[in-house]
Order: sequence, then structure tokens, then C-alpha cells
Amino acid sequence: SILNGSAIIAATFAMSAEPFKIEKILIVGGGNAAHSMAALFPSKGYACNMLANFADESDRINAALDEQGHIAATFAAHNTPSGLVKGRPEKVSKHASDVVEGCNVIILPLPSFAYRSVLEELKPHLKPGAHIGVTPGQGGFDWIARDVLGDLCSQLVFFAIMPMPFNCRISEFGKAVDVQEFKKRYRIGTLPASAEPAALSICEQLFGPTESCGHFLATTLYPINAIIHPQRLYSLCHPAGGKPWGPDSKLPENPLFYEDMDEQSASLMDVVNKELILVSETLKAQGMSIEVPHIFDFLAKFVYGDDAPDLRSFFANQPAYKGFRCPFKKSSDGSGWDPDFTNRYFTEDIPLGLCIYKGVADIAGVDTPTMDKVLMWAQTNMGKEYVVGGKLSGKDVGETAAPQRWGITTVEQLNRGFA
Repeated sequence: SILNGSAIIAATFAMSAEPFKIEKILIVGGGNAAHSMAALFPSKGYACNMLANFADESDRINAALDEQGHIAATFAAHNTPSGLVKGRPEKVSKHASDVVEGCNVIILPLPSFAYRSVLEELKPHLKPGAHIGVTPGQGGFDWIARDVLGDLCSQLVFFAIMPMPFNCRISEFGKAVDVQEFKKRYRIGTLPASAEPAALSICEQLFGPTESCGHFLATTLYPINAIIHPQRLYSLCHPAGGKPWGPDSKLPENPLFYEDMDEQSASLMDVVNKELILVSETLKAQGMSIEVPHIFDFLAKFVYGDDAPDLRSFFANQPAYKGFRCPFKKSSDGSGWDPDFTNRYFTEDIPLGLCIYKGVADIAGVDTPTMDKVLMWAQTNMGKEYVVGGKLSGKDVGETAAPQRWGITTVEQLNRGFA
């Protein structure tokens, strides 16, 4: 089993009631959340390094640190902490060899498409016992890690943190980030499951109260972006009582993605989410320790503690979701708006989101007609073939992160290695 080495690590930790000792943290990435962490972690007393290996990000961050001396995160007043928080990572580099040494916790606040390249960069430098946390942990991270790291996985601990801790935006690269929302509660999945006490301790120390969501697969299936984005966009392009979007039927406006949320969009999210819940219930009946919630219960109630009566009201009125437009672009003839099928709401949330849900549903033997409808529409406009004849068996499945891509085709294989 790939778990034997890390199970020993975890068992040693579990015998102690003391919090896991964080020696040093490696923050991977140079994006919005990485900036927030680079300010927050040192302010909490944790030494950290940064691996920023995209383009010239490390050079720009180092230049900014030389000039300003720190990264400044401004947390909106309702958060804890609030106001200005300053921190400085000890080292920032584009090379893992410069920054991994001494870091027993590695945090990856990254989109799913970045997993492979980052793991390939880290691989030669990872030491046994490292605890690697990914957030928000969607996109089949554990399958990609196995593919890249191989037997090394047996000496490591992986955990996925949901939701992404921050809603934030860089205001000046390498210098300043604005944090609108610092989430208050988290759920994690851990591999191996026996390492869960250590992962819970790390997440609680860095971010806040944390609980388990069970089987690591649950983190891959949790209803976050892939339940929200594709269904909202499908609904906007198929207005109730109106003409669907198409080459001769442009959209009249580019609405606010959340504040203009309508009942049709919320209803479609609800139906697809319920199909996903049925998948998890079917897997549970076949012996897996897995539970996937409804997005309203997870986001509105668990994460935000919002008193909204329904999903539409939650998205329309929750302050954390204000100001985002849809990924539409002005049509070339200026007559209206077209969806941008090169936007990450499609390029990430379809192959690394809905396709994973669909692949697991096929393995569980659960029909997902509404999910299929959205997938068929998206793949047609993306020029892809994922679903054929109601199954995830198209020629482009190899571009997805669905279990079938990794040769996983049975419930036993899905469940393997997580006990």
C-alpha cells in the first residue's frame, strides 16, 4: 500500500495530544491567496518561504520585498484579524531547491491545472514526513499526485482544505493584497486517513476551526465551483421563455454573476448537486466512507453562517460575492454578448470539475441526465468530446482529471488506499 510509511508518521502524531509542530511553511504560488498567506503566516509567528515558479513572479516579489520590506494584507473590518497585517517570507524563489529545505508543511493555494507542474518541480526535493495541503482541493489532486510522485506518496501526508480560506485580490503585486473575506470554518480530507489528526491541527493553527469530511474523494466531489459556474452560465444562455444564445441570438447584457442570480440558475445548481449527492450515497451504500453535502448547506450555512432562506438569495445578497461579472465578451459585430469558452469557468470547471463528477457517477452506476445536459452544451461549444451516449467515454477524456483517465473504473479502485 502507498500508505504504510505515512501511516507510521500519523500514528506517532496521534499518540500525542499536542498540536502538530509547524517548523516552517512553504507557500507555493504567487497568486492572490499566496500573497495573503505570505502576510498572515509570519504575523502569526510561523516562518515561511515561497515557491513562485510561474514566469517572473519570484523576481517581482523579491524586488517588491527589497523595496517595501514586507507584504501587506488589508483584511476587511468584519474579519479576524482585521485591518493591516504585515509579513515577510524568509526566501522567495522560482526553484524548489532553494526553498523546500526545513519546511515540514507545504501549502498549495492553486487552481487544479497547476497541480502537475508544481508537483514535478517539488518532487526531487520532498522529504519524508512532509505534510502537503492543497486548497480548495478540487480536481483529483490525489490521483495527479500519485501519477507524478509514485512511491514517494507513501512517505508523505496530503490534505485538501475547503473552502479556499480567502476571497482576496492583489492590489500591488508583491506588496499588497486586499482580503474581503477570511473564512471562519473548514473541512478537510486527508490521505492517509490515519494522518487526519495532524492535518486537522495544521489547518486549525493556520486558518481556523476544522473538521473532517471523510474519504479524500469527498474533497474532489465537494459542491463548489463546478456546481456554481457551469450551471449559472448554462441558465444565462438558455433564458426561460426566451431564445437560447447562439450565433444569431446574442446575449443582451453581461450581468453580475452573483448579485443578479435568478431562480432558474439556482434551480439548475440544485438539481445537479442532488445528482452528485445521489452518487455519494450510492458509493456509501457500497462501503465507502463518503458524504457530499448540498452547496447551500456547505457554503451558506457551514462556511458563511448566512441566514438566507435559499440558494438564490444567498448568492444574490452575500457580501463576499459582490462585484463579479460573467465571463462574457462583446460580440464581434457589437450586437450583444457571447460566452467566453476559453475562460476558466469552462476550461477548468468542465474537464477538472463536472467531468470528474460524471466519471465517478459512471463508476457508481448513477444516471445524471441534468449534469449530462450541461456537459453536452459546454463540450460542444468548447470543441471537445467528453460525454458520448450518456457516458464519459469521448476522445478527450484524457484531457480531464476524471478517474477513468487514471485507469480507475471500479468502486474498489476508488476506495483503495484510503482506509
